Amino acid sequence: MTPIPVLTTHALIAIGYAIPLLFAPADFLWLYGAEPDLDALHLARLLAAALVGVSAITWLAREAPEGPALDAICFGLALGTGLATLITLGHQLLAPTAGLLGWSTILICAGLSGAYTMLWLGRAARRSAPPTVTAS
Repeated sequence: MTPIPVLTTHALIAIGYAIPLLFAPADFLWLYGAEPDLDALHLARLLAAALVGVSAITWLAREAPEGPALDAICFGLALGTGLATLITLGHQLLAPTAGLLGWSTILICAGLSGAYTMLWLGRAARRSAPPTVTAS
């Protein structure tokens, strides 16, 4: 597995969540069954700002060479998406107001966490793999 497709997918998902959270947070929160009071709108916009940053990092990291920096990105994103999986799963089991959208968020977070974990654990194998030659 190579990091490029995972990083690209994560960048697109992150910006896909960030845009509605930034510009239409009340409508987006309503989809999840959350009450869009002033505090929730503020937190939604803060989350959107963080997601814009994640999107930029994952998009630009696609060109990063193998090494400690890419390892740190994969480890950090495995940890963050793993925690997001646990948090969303706990909320979905205790207060399932989001319905199917909540379960899809769990699947997205779990999938990204698994992919980043595999990338981080497979870092030594990627570095020791012989270079591939493509036919022109």
